[in-house]
Amino acid sequence: MTTLSVSPPGTKPYDIVAAAEALLEDAKRLAAAVDHGGDNVPLRRKLAQTARTFAVEASHPIDAVKDEWVTASDIAVWSLLVSWKAFDLIPLTSPGYVTFSDLALKLDADESLITRLVTHLIATSKLSAGPVPNSVSHSRLSPLYISTNPVSDLAIIAVGNGFKPFFQWPAYFARYGRHEPPGQTHTPFSFAWGHAELPPWEVKALNPEYSASFKRAMQAKNIFGGDIPITGKSALYDVSWLGSQRTTVAKDGRGARAKIVDVGGGMGHLLKELLENVEGLTPQECVLQDRPDVIEAVERLNDPRLEGVRVMSHDFHDPQVVRGATVYVLRRILLDYSDALAVNVLKQVADALPEDDEEARVLIIELKLFEGISPPQNTHVDLVMFNLGGKLRNEKMYRDLAEKAGLRVVKYHDRAGDPHCVVECAKA
Repeated sequence: MTTLSVSPPGTKPYDIVAAAEALLEDAKRLAAAVDHGGDNVPLRRKLAQTARTFAVEASHPIDAVKDEWVTASDIAVWSLLVSWKAFDLIPLTSPGYVTFSDLALKLDADESLITRLVTHLIATSKLSAGPVPNSVSHSRLSPLYISTNPVSDLAIIAVGNGFKPFFQWPAYFARYGRHEPPGQTHTPFSFAWGHAELPPWEVKALNPEYSASFKRAMQAKNIFGGDIPITGKSALYDVSWLGSQRTTVAKDGRGARAKIVDVGGGMGHLLKELLENVEGLTPQECVLQDRPDVIEAVERLNDPRLEGVRVMSHDFHDPQVVRGATVYVLRRILLDYSDALAVNVLKQVADALPEDDEEARVLIIELKLFEGISPPQNTHVDLVMFNLGGKLRNEKMYRDLAEKAGLRVVKYHDRAGDPHCVVECAKA
């Protein structure tokens, strides 16, 4: 075993040669896949994570620390240029580059300023040097920052929800103490944006451009993680059984019970997937609930795939108005809230479950907090959720919430390496 540094007592030394050999083998496998016209995204991610760990272990400790400072300035530069739509001004087609002077002219900025900013992104490979002196071209990554690419909106949200509050943490904790925010106000996000007394969504409403970016990112479900499959073999939990359920009449005799209520369901992605894939499920058996502004957006869009679905404004902190449904879904809801607020949200749907249907379920579909040593992307998301007053949770945390809300966990559905979980709950 070859190590380049002394490991702390009780820890396993890092074998740099073995890591390099594993890195090379994975690189060969990826190259072979690409050479044959394919790709292997999981392998790419594994390779990149191994390379990141290798770089830290191979670096002198002070250099590893300094690399983080470079990352911070990198984020500052690209987030500024995204806000200026500067990446839009670099041609993707012929001539394929723009000079620093022309870019500065288009941005109404000092050429010396643009030169300094762009030169840094060239140094960190976010951009590429152009074919003529003092010019810049797109890199493999930079087209993602063009304003028409949904990743651009996600990058804006990563800064606004994450890095802007992160750098205010010392002031935040000095004012409010070293505690998690207990409610919807006085969160690190609201504090950083200058309105500590407001909940995050009201702060966003005061910043229309940021709010618009957030909504676009939410709608781009394939990049925001809203594409957790809920039907078919790849699903952690397959709700296709709903299609074979007999529609029942409400206890008060006033019409048929809903089969599924998508609580806080946004633009209806989940219900559209269900109606497309679940044989026997009809739009009339589905309910979509969200805040008034979201429901207004749904109605304006008038998606024909939601025709017949009951669409209604509802605050999920209040008593559930649709009673006796077979399934209530909370997808990407509880991670936004503290434990006390999450329990209250669960209580509302627990109270609405029918007494006469043992198959009735509450489904919590979320990103999970990994057990043990977590992937850094997982802990990063958890800290971003802290900024908003929420958190990621593991199985024990969900079982605690369910018990306090009057539910029992039928099964906790997850699998190794998958960042998602489905918590299947029934009335206790």
